[in-house]
Amino acid sequence: MNRHPGNGEDSATTETEWNILIIGGGQDEAMLLSRLLADFRFEGRGIRVLHADETNEARLVLEEEQDIAVVMMELDASGKRQSLDLIDYIRQALMNAAVRIVVVADKKWADEEEEIMFNYDINNFRVKGELDSTSKLKSALVGSLRAYRDFKKTEDEKKSLEYVALSSSLVLNAGSLEMLAQDVLRHLASILNTHSSYGGLILQRSHRRWHKLAATGKYAELDVSTLPWEIECVLPKLREFGGRSPIFEGFDFHSPSVAGTERLIFVDPCRTPSDWEYYLAESYCVNTDAVFENLELRHEIESTQKEIIYTLGEIAETRSQETGFHVKRVAEYTKLLALKYGLPEEEANLLALASPMHDIGKVGISDSILNKPGKLTFEEYETMKSHAISGYEMLKHSSRPILKTAAIIALQHHEKYGGGGYPQGLSGEEIHLYGRITAIADVFDALASDRVYKKAWPLSEIVDLFHQEKGKHFDPSLTDLFLEHLEEFLEIRSQYADEKVF
Repeated sequence: MNRHPGNGEDSATTETEWNILIIGGGQDEAMLLSRLLADFRFEGRGIRVLHADETNEARLVLEEEQDIAVVMMELDASGKRQSLDLIDYIRQALMNAAVRIVVVADKKWADEEEEIMFNYDINNFRVKGELDSTSKLKSALVGSLRAYRDFKKTEDEKKSLEYVALSSSLVLNAGSLEMLAQDVLRHLASILNTHSSYGGLILQRSHRRWHKLAATGKYAELDVSTLPWEIECVLPKLREFGGRSPIFEGFDFHSPSVAGTERLIFVDPCRTPSDWEYYLAESYCVNTDAVFENLELRHEIESTQKEIIYTLGEIAETRSQETGFHVKRVAEYTKLLALKYGLPEEEANLLALASPMHDIGKVGISDSILNKPGKLTFEEYETMKSHAISGYEMLKHSSRPILKTAAIIALQHHEKYGGGGYPQGLSGEEIHLYGRITAIADVFDALASDRVYKKAWPLSEIVDLFHQEKGKHFDPSLTDLFLEHLEEFLEIRSQYADEKVF
């Protein structure tokens, strides 16, 4: 393997560069490419060119280097396809779906472009000569790097959200405020990708005095009889406006308590958090804030769980601009329908707690698809449908009843009673009861609400659709119960209305 830092810098700087692997083409071509891209920058990062003469050497490089952004694979004039076997190795054996693969083929392969694109999991096919000019090469590279960046970002967001869901559940086991605060700091350190020397602090104020619940780093020896200067400066703004402080460069969170206390959380990660990291950390604090309340006031655990699940469910809804009370309405609809069906109240409550996470998989769908005002293309719709499996994958590993129930709902709430739904094409009672109940609740609320791609339907048209789809899209028994008790569902709709619809 040969390395050619594209900007001429030594290996100590290459970790901040985009890694490009050239397979075949010869050492001279790789060096020429490095020179052509010497001044190339994408999002402030240069290019590091790696070269492998043949596929066996390329396998070693791909196993060693975990962050290759683009593979440019030569398909020479010999007519042999053995080099294309490397594509299956990358996608299946290494399970690397992120790297962008570009096949640069000899002109004799030009007529086979369509067949190769369909049969091999590549991202681009170019005939030699098409990238001869530096401008065309850079243009193609920017497109590949942007796609790689977006894929990795979505992948990281999925993992981060899964971690937030898991850690939010784990803190429910804390036996004291101090134990809970220590867990919160530890989880926030992971969410914010802090350095080892980060400082973290959680304070609680009661009876006009501050108490230190947990502290690390520079705050470990803090005497809270006098607040640090940076906290004194930030606190009035947090009390007045809430949210992010414009003064403190790290992460801060303020929570007034219904019991008359208030809490402050400060994390100095030794770096400025990204907007996504800050958003996740803030969502996590909103979730765990309910747990603090539970320990402090000895409230029932159900109310705490409800706040956590609602907040997590609203992450996906916020990204898709469905921000109002959608998840709360779906929760109440599912509980009501479950009770009408005859489920015990405990099980109906479990369904109400889990159903707000039905669309959590949407966090992995790009904004361009999620918030597209027009009709989706076939490819975009297929991508949108993937949110059912993504949500299930996020939730399935938990042993907690709520998240196990949420996993079932996330996977099956788009199945249709008569078949033809997704992602598994189930029908009838193959679909779990929880999925059949949530399907009615979700569709009813979607039709009755304004969305980025449509206006709310009139009530009469919604009722007509449910009659038409009885036994097709929806469970016929559940549909009869829903229509029979429609007034009760409308009362919930009114109680949690975004705006007046009916």
